[in-house]
Amino acid sequence: MARATSHPSARLIRIVGGLLALIFGAGLVYVVASDRARRLEAAHAQSQSMANGGQRLLTAQFLNLQRAMEGIASDSNQLLASVPDRAPALIAQNMEGVSQRHGELVDLMLVDGRGVAITSGPGDATFPEWTREDDSATALLRLGPIRTLHGEWVLPIAVPAGDDRWVLAHLRQRQLQEVVDHLRFGHDGVAAITDRFGKILARTGDDRAVIGQSVDHLFEPGAKDAEPHTSRIDGTDRLIAVSQPDTFALWVGVGLPVSEVLGPWYRFAAFCLLIYIVYWAGFAYLYRHLAVAAREQRAHVAELTEATVRLADAERRFRLTFDKNPFPFWVYDTDTLAFLEVNEAAIRHYGYSRDEFRSMRITDIRSAHDAASLKEVVASLRLGKDGDPDRVWIHRRKDGSTLDVVVHAADIDMPGYNARLVLAQDVTERIRGERALTYRATHDVVTGLPNTEAFVDYLDRGLGKEAWYEVVYVHLRGMDRVSDTFGLDTGRSVLRAVASRLSAVAPVHGMVAHRPGERFLFAITDPTRRDAAIADILAAVAEPVALNDALHTLEPQIGVANHPADGHDARQVIANAALAAHARTDDDHEMRRFVPAMAERSVARLTLASRMRQAIDGGELRMHFQPVVDTTTGAIRKLEALVRWPQADGSYLPPDVFIPLCEETGLIVPLGQWAFDAAARAHAALADAGAGGLAIAVNVSAIQFQRTDIAADIRAVSLHHALPSGALEVELTESSLMEPMHALTALRALRDQGTRVSLDDFGTGFSSLSYLRDLPIDALKIDRSFVADVDTSARAASICRSIIALAHTLGMTVVAEGVERASQQAWLKDNGCDQVQGFHTGQPVPLDVLLKTLVPAKAL
Repeated sequence: MARATSHPSARLIRIVGGLLALIFGAGLVYVVASDRARRLEAAHAQSQSMANGGQRLLTAQFLNLQRAMEGIASDSNQLLASVPDRAPALIAQNMEGVSQRHGELVDLMLVDGRGVAITSGPGDATFPEWTREDDSATALLRLGPIRTLHGEWVLPIAVPAGDDRWVLAHLRQRQLQEVVDHLRFGHDGVAAITDRFGKILARTGDDRAVIGQSVDHLFEPGAKDAEPHTSRIDGTDRLIAVSQPDTFALWVGVGLPVSEVLGPWYRFAAFCLLIYIVYWAGFAYLYRHLAVAAREQRAHVAELTEATVRLADAERRFRLTFDKNPFPFWVYDTDTLAFLEVNEAAIRHYGYSRDEFRSMRITDIRSAHDAASLKEVVASLRLGKDGDPDRVWIHRRKDGSTLDVVVHAADIDMPGYNARLVLAQDVTERIRGERALTYRATHDVVTGLPNTEAFVDYLDRGLGKEAWYEVVYVHLRGMDRVSDTFGLDTGRSVLRAVASRLSAVAPVHGMVAHRPGERFLFAITDPTRRDAAIADILAAVAEPVALNDALHTLEPQIGVANHPADGHDARQVIANAALAAHARTDDDHEMRRFVPAMAERSVARLTLASRMRQAIDGGELRMHFQPVVDTTTGAIRKLEALVRWPQADGSYLPPDVFIPLCEETGLIVPLGQWAFDAAARAHAALADAGAGGLAIAVNVSAIQFQRTDIAADIRAVSLHHALPSGALEVELTESSLMEPMHALTALRALRDQGTRVSLDDFGTGFSSLSYLRDLPIDALKIDRSFVADVDTSARAASICRSIIALAHTLGMTVVAEGVERASQQAWLKDNGCDQVQGFHTGQPVPLDVLLKTLVPAKAL
């Protein structure tokens, strides 16, 4: 009977076991195939993220170049419209400045539509071919085919300047090479940049042999994205992700070696295969045991016991395979979320013991921020769905540290439990690299604050086009002086200190960002707290910065503009706030609000500055001379040179208009050089007329005095015109002496070469009188504001009398300015003033007019 019933049982076991083997095998194949697909998909997503990051970095760099070249184009149009005869030289000077700031650019020039150079430069004969409209790009900047120039690879770039003119430059290929080198990850990862002409612009490793080659040099033509391709360069299989052009016609490709992606998968697949083999071994043995039992009924119990022992041994081997896997594995109950079992890799990675794991739930290793998301995923799994398989989770170790993981899971059968097998893949380094790349693209490395692009994105996209906000533009004047005096590190520390103060204010009122240089942008988003925000910002930038036993006081220039009243987008609002910060008004407050008239004044000042440069270079300026006479004898002792700028209508533009403009724009230095040369030529003319004994005094700006070597300039011009020692004198204001060490060195050099120095407008400044004692000054000039009432006001008379006494005590000559009445001259003579000048004694006139009266009456 036993033998008769054994055959159906064996057949049933064979059928059921075979079906289970098919189901189990299909399940393992599904898990392994799904795991492979997910790994490839995650690797491609990683490569795509890096490629997109590189595309954003390229876009930011080319937008920066585009803005610089657009600035050249705008300035060129203005110069060509206002001063066409001087425009090429002025444009070349402007381009030279841009080239110095952008060392990655070479051969910056202005060309016409055929590529013929308007300014100095070789031009480009192929220019019309590559500047045609490009459907793959949306920016104004046009990119040409890569080529070699002066022994290096360069990329032609151009921006339209209107009227069939273009600004053309060549970008050094190494700028693109730096981008792909930053995109490389993994041992054999590569990155490459290609253009719309199908040429390779850069590839990881600076492989110069492939630059300029066709993209077919990389992979087989027509290869599909997201599939493994074999590199034609090094024969390595890689997953390729390509970032399509957004703004500029450039493609960024990133390749991750397939061997690195699928290395862990091969181990996982081998593990699954081993499980399947173990199953088949156990099943075969069990079936054989039952077959033997059918023939040997009496040995059934013994054979069944032996089969049980063998099955336990197979389970032990399965457990060994599970426990020794290099990746963290665990099994948990999907109903209670309690850990049922973990392997040694999980114990090693997370720091908990096996017993500690078994007393915990999977929620105990999750971040508190993921609690709600975890509940949703668990509920999804209970409904038979996939949950969120591609999500990056944050797990917490026993020591409190965290790691980023991607979870691969599958349901398994475990007696008495609804169990799920989980593999946790550590992707912390990958995520850290992506975050670092994103941070570099959106933050300033010195201050740690968001950059201008992130600030604009926050306003335009974060707040929206209809939102109200106010932009506060802060320019910290004086940072150059701090860096030049105390060193670049100190300057950066001061900048970081101010950034820290503004960062403390930002969470309450809005957002702060750093603009290149010493500029900050602050967005106020709550109109009800606007006044409080302004007060906090002013307090943050006005307080001196204490660093290395020194207080560094900065001079903030602050401009304010709001949206939408002062601009339809963030960039326009920022530009108007900057314009308000730098606007010059008679009522010079520390904060200025933008008004449309500021834009008009800015254009007018730029136009006037351009005209001033043309006037200096074109010889439009004139020099007039006013005599300085002896109070007692009336003899002329010297002449003061005064710059005049004649206009087309015959009038003269007042010096108090164009001199401050020259100081602001840096034109004061070439203007000062012109004044020295004009005075030297005038003295040579005096000598030819027999009046060579008269010195000519030249006014020197504080900025010119601080930035140039005045003594060397006077020596050079005197040598050029063969002037005797002392032929030229210098007149300085008290502001020139604000840096005592520089002033002492410069004045000693002037004294040693015989150049006399007068202190102009004495009494109107706020400097310490110690410089009168320490600095070699030859004469004091009493300001006209004191001389005006010297004969009618006891207070003015007392001040002048004190200045005269002080100067004579120190052995200095006293000169009174602005003498317009005989009574003023009489008072000054009676009170010991040495010399006077003014309309009463002689008005400023051209040299030829002065010579007609001077030669017959010249001083002996």
